[in-house]
Amino acid sequence: MQKIEDLPKGFAAHIVDRMGTNGQPPERGARFVNVGTDAILELLRDEYLRPIKASGRNSAFKLVQATFGGGKTHFLHCMRELAWSEGFATSLVGLSPKECPFDQPTKIYQAVAARLEYPVAELEQEPHAGVRSVLRQIAQRRIEENGKDAFASWLREEFQERPIESATVHRAVRLFLQAIVDGNLDAQEILGDVLLGEGVPADETAPYRLREALTDDVAFRWLRSLAQCLTALGMPGTVLMFDEMDRNMSLGVRRRREIGDNLRQMIDYCGQSHLPGVLWLYAVPPEFFTTIVPEYPALAQRLKRAAQFSALSPLEPIIDLEHLALAPEELLFQIGGKLLELEQHVHGNALEGELQRANLRKLAKSFAAKALESGVRREFVKAAVGLLERQRRGGESAVKESELQGGVSIEPMLSGETEF
Repeated sequence: MQKIEDLPKGFAAHIVDRMGTNGQPPERGARFVNVGTDAILELLRDEYLRPIKASGRNSAFKLVQATFGGGKTHFLHCMRELAWSEGFATSLVGLSPKECPFDQPTKIYQAVAARLEYPVAELEQEPHAGVRSVLRQIAQRRIEENGKDAFASWLREEFQERPIESATVHRAVRLFLQAIVDGNLDAQEILGDVLLGEGVPADETAPYRLREALTDDVAFRWLRSLAQCLTALGMPGTVLMFDEMDRNMSLGVRRRREIGDNLRQMIDYCGQSHLPGVLWLYAVPPEFFTTIVPEYPALAQRLKRAAQFSALSPLEPIIDLEHLALAPEELLFQIGGKLLELEQHVHGNALEGELQRANLRKLAKSFAAKALESGVRREFVKAAVGLLERQRRGGESAVKESELQGGVSIEPMLSGETEF
C-alpha cells in the first residue's frame, strides 16, 4: 500500500475535501482513512488472497454484516484496494431490489461485467471499468511482454484449450483479444457487447459462432466462465463484492427465496475446481438474517457459525463489523488522526500535531456519547475537517470542551450513503 507521504498532494486534498463536504469516505484511497478493520483486511489477504495467488486455485465466500451506515461499503472499498495491491481483478456491485436485484442472475452478470476493474498501479489513476477495458489491459500487457505474434499464437494454441465452462464466453473472450491484436474495432465492439451481456442481434454474432445468448438460466455459468478466463489469462484471481444498498424487507417470499438460493449456489461453488481464484464478499444489514435466511434453511446451514471471524478462526463465513475492538471514542479519535495526517501532508505540516490531536480527542469525546446513532461518524468527520481547517486558517489554539458541548447535531443517514 502507498504511504500517505507518497500520495500526490492534489489527490490527498481531494480525499479531505470529499470528507469535509459530506462526511463520507472516498471511493478511492479508502484505506488511507480506514480505522478498526485493518486486522480483518490483513487476515483476508494472508488467509485467502495470497494463497489463491500462489496456487491459482481455490475460492472462498464471506458474508459481511453491519447496520445501515455501519461501514459495509467503506470496508468493500478498502478490500478492493487490497485486492488491487495483490494483482486481482475486482468488481464491486451495488444491489437494490429495483435496479440490480440478486434474484435476477442476468442483471447480476451484467453488473459484474460492467464494473470489472483491472488493478491500478496508483490509486489516483482514472478508473476504466468494464470487461472490455480489463481485457484490453491484459492484452496490452501480454503484447508488451511477448509481442503480437506470440500473443496471437498463445491464444490459438493454449488459451483455446483451457477448460472454460461456457464455450460462448470462452470463444468471445478469445476472439475479442484476437481482434485487439488485429486492430479490428468492429469485432471488438460486437464481442465486447456480448461479454457485457447486452442484447446483440443474432445476425451480428453469427460470424463468430456464438450460439448461446445470456439468460437467467446461464448467467451464473457465464459469471464463473468469465472468472475462469481471467485466471487463464494470467490474473491471480478475481474479487467479487456485492453490497446491499437498499433493504430487501419489502420483497415477496418468492424473491427472497430466490436470493437465498443464488447465495447458496455461490457458497457451494467456492472450493470447486471449476471456480478457481475467486473471493466472493456479500455485504448485508443485520435484518438479512431475519428476512432472507429464514426463507431458505439450506442457506442458514451454510452460514451457521461457531466463532467470530478472526486470526484464530479465519474459516468462519461471517465477518461482523459490529464487533470491532475499538470503543466509540477511540474509533472516532483515530479517524480524526487519519484526517490530521492528510491535512499535514497537503499543507506541509502547517498544523502542530500534539495540539491538534488533543483537540480531536475532545471532539471525539463529545460525539462518542451519541455513538449508537446512525450518522455519528459522518458528522464527526465533517466536524473534524472543519475544526482542522479553522485551526490552520485562523490560528492554532486549544479548544475547550465547553465549546463543543451541545454542538453535536446528528442528521440521519440516507439510503446509498457510505460511512466508515
